Amino acid sequence: MLLPLLNSNGEFRLLDVQEIVYLQTNGSGEVMIYSYDDKYRMITKVKDLSLFLGNSGFMRTDRGTILNLERIDSFDGILNIVKLRTSNGEVIMPIAYKMQKQIKAYLKGVSGASLDHE
Repeated sequence: MLLPLLNSNGEFRLLDVQEIVYLQTNGSGEVMIYSYDDKYRMITKVKDLSLFLGNSGFMRTDRGTILNLERIDSFDGILNIVKLRTSNGEVIMPIAYKMQKQIKAYLKGVSGASLDHE
C-alpha cells in the first residue's frame, strides 16, 4: 500500500507503508510519518490513519502515536516504552498502559524482539 506524502525536502513521494517506523502528531494537528531515513508530513487525523493502517501491521499506542509493529526492537514494561531503530539511531516511544498487553503478545510471537522487565 502506498501513501502520497510530502518529504522533509518539500517533495511529494509515494511511500510504501512497510517503510514506516512510526507516526506521531506534531501538536498542531499534522501527522508526521517517520521512516528509517526520512520524515514526511500528512495532514489527517491519527484516528483516521489508525483505521487505515490497522490491517497492515500497525498499532495505535496512544492518542497521538501509531507504530509499525515489525519495527519494534524491544519493549520495557516497567518504563512503558518501546525502542525502534532508525538511521539516526534508536527512538524511544512511550506506550499507553492499556496497550502493554497487546505489545507483549505481539512481541512474544516475533523472533529477534526482546521484552525487558516484563
